[in-house]
Amino acid sequence: MNATLCTQRFRKIILPYGLVLPATILVAGMMGYAIVVAIVDSLHHYPTLVREGDFVGLANYIQLFGVKHFQDAVIRTFVFVGGSVVLGLMISFALALCLYSLNASRIAEMVRTATLIPYLISGVAAATMWRFLFSGNAGMVNLFLETLGIDSVRWLSDQRNAFIVVTLANTWKIFPMAVLILLSGLMVIDPQLYDAAIVDGAGKIRTFYAVTVPMISSYIATSLIWLTFASFNMFAVIYPMTEGGPLRATEVMALYMYRLAFREMRFSEASAVMILLLLVNIGFSFFFIRVFRKRD
Repeated sequence: MNATLCTQRFRKIILPYGLVLPATILVAGMMGYAIVVAIVDSLHHYPTLVREGDFVGLANYIQLFGVKHFQDAVIRTFVFVGGSVVLGLMISFALALCLYSLNASRIAEMVRTATLIPYLISGVAAATMWRFLFSGNAGMVNLFLETLGIDSVRWLSDQRNAFIVVTLANTWKIFPMAVLILLSGLMVIDPQLYDAAIVDGAGKIRTFYAVTVPMISSYIATSLIWLTFASFNMFAVIYPMTEGGPLRATEVMALYMYRLAFREMRFSEASAVMILLLLVNIGFSFFFIRVFRKRD
């Protein structure tokens, strides 16, 4: 009897963790090493590619905040992230509710699979597709507008329009994961709670805010963390589309970090930008967790 219990415990608890542990240690080690190196580099000044220089403390960080281009990149990043998160959460919630209402039908499986396509496509491929849609007069969007008698729009050559397009492209790329997170939360809600709400005379909107949202608050927090993290670190879609242009109108912090590191060879300042991005991501993660934990 004891041997059977030990075997079951091994299969249910020890074995799964044992299988995951090596990969977890490897990934954590690689990430930890990169973060430590970035912290060290951000506290030094390296005038050449050789990692030999003077310790300058927080001078790189102080210098960054005095640079106009960095200030603009920070503001631009928060607007970009805010737009992507709001749009992403709204679209994700709507699709998750639609998939939940379809239950386990074949249509639901097809829609769920189709929803994952943007996330599975590589960033460069997604950027190429969006650039093809919005590029000049030959873009699909402008061709469609011309059929309606509307003048073509300078989507990627106008600063404001280019920013809107990259925000939409980023939202399209990252929202599928949030859909799966929210859908998994909806599927664990006890149906009896909805029955009780109907008995109490609650309508659909009241039921949504009184039952659905509170019951999946932790899943909403996870979705927000994912959307925020993915948007703050987005590079693969923006760079192939605009390279930060026109006139740096789409240069967010991730692209600014790339410019410092690989165009201007200022690796110390680029490392400082990376650490700031990491701290912002951690800060937002704790904020979302704290807010939704209070709701619970």
